[in-house]
Amino acid sequence: MLTWQYASIATLVFLVILIGIVTYVFANRDKKNKQRVEELMLQIHTLQQQISHAQEELHEVRSGAMGVAAKVKDLVLKIGLMQDKLEEIEYLDPETKLYSQAAKMADAGASVEELMRECELPRAEAELLIAVKKSQ
Repeated sequence: MLTWQYASIATLVFLVILIGIVTYVFANRDKKNKQRVEELMLQIHTLQQQISHAQEELHEVRSGAMGVAAKVKDLVLKIGLMQDKLEEIEYLDPETKLYSQAAKMADAGASVEELMRECELPRAEAELLIAVKKSQ
């Protein structure tokens, strides 16, 4: 009977030790899991901040681009109006009309004599106009 009692006590001690070991393992595992969860939560928070910052920068870039686009549109409109005015002035001023025609002819490769004859320009002006066009 005594051996049976020793065996029961030994089994009981073994079970208590086994329960202690299992509890220790699970407690450490739980602690490691909690640390890992905290690390992941910190990473998530950091990424959320980075996303928020990137969204703010994107908004600023979009706003700037829209402002630039509006200015470009306005400038294109102004250039169009200026071109219309220039054409109107050239049409009304016969002397300007001759110089415009001479410039177009010089661009097309006309000679000094052709400019003098067609546009009634003095030789010096025709030569100057051709020299200017060649330098461009």
